[in-house]
Amino acid sequence: MQTLMIVCAGGATSSLMAQNVVKSATSEGMDAVLLFPDDVKYKDSFLEKYSERDLIVVMGPVGAITAGKFRDYKEQVDAVLVAPQVKYMYKTVEEVLGELNIPCANIDSLDFGRMRGDKILTQGLALMDAKNSK
Repeated sequence: MQTLMIVCAGGATSSLMAQNVVKSATSEGMDAVLLFPDDVKYKDSFLEKYSERDLIVVMGPVGAITAGKFRDYKEQVDAVLVAPQVKYMYKTVEEVLGELNIPCANIDSLDFGRMRGDKILTQGLALMDAKNSK
């Protein structure tokens, strides 16, 4: 099981993007599901419900990534992608996640605008693979 979190400002377009990422993963034969931060927060119940899945995509607000709040998710999230709408917050996200050894990256604006779930999936999987190969 791998968990990719996509963070944004409000969630309307980002939830569509997250749905497209799940659809792309499913079309590639993965057992994928879209969740929200509260579904992931409690490690034991999260693992009990979803450990058999190949990919968990979590869609949440960028405000969830603060040193205090994100500690609840640090063992459940493998990588974070930052939506273009909150690109200005990337440095803060990178600092918090860097301390927790969780890779992050900005989502390409063009891929996001075109709702290219396949490209975002590839980007997320590459981040997670890089983390796992360390």
